[in-house]
Amino acid sequence: MGKSRLSKRREVEAAEAAEETTAKKKTTKKKTTKKKTTKKTTKKKATKKKATTTRARKKKADTPARRRIVWVLYSSTMREEGRYLYHERDKAEEKLQALLAKGKRRYFLQPIKEPLDSDGNPMVPDDEEPVKPVKVVEETAEPEATEEDATETVAAETEEE
Repeated sequence: MGKSRLSKRREVEAAEAAEETTAKKKTTKKKTTKKKTTKKTTKKKATKKKATTTRARKKKADTPARRRIVWVLYSSTMREEGRYLYHERDKAEEKLQALLAKGKRRYFLQPIKEPLDSDGNPMVPDDEEPVKPVKVVEETAEPEATEEDATETVAAETEEE
């Protein structure tokens, strides 16, 4: 087996003590050779120690995004057939039963958590059917009257009088 925890701990403490004695020897040698530089080095060491002793601040936990649960009715091909608010489950189940009785396809109901924006509005539109763009049909306008047509209409009006 390996060494016990107690013996490993004693080895670590002995190594730390040896490091401290070597550090003391180095500082004493520096003091004897250069007195002015030792003051600068001690100040630097003191600032380094302060930097290591400061604790890191914990970040504030981000507030989770608001969500709401909705019941979504899916077909077997994962096509969304309907979307109902959480308290409208009975309506969703009625629609499910109607679709199941209608044909051979399989349908199922699943709760989904959808995100809300800062105002509390859903980011996913809750329309049952997507809005299709409406084509604008331009009416065919009658050709504009030319000067000849205008003179003909004026002549016809004068004859009638």
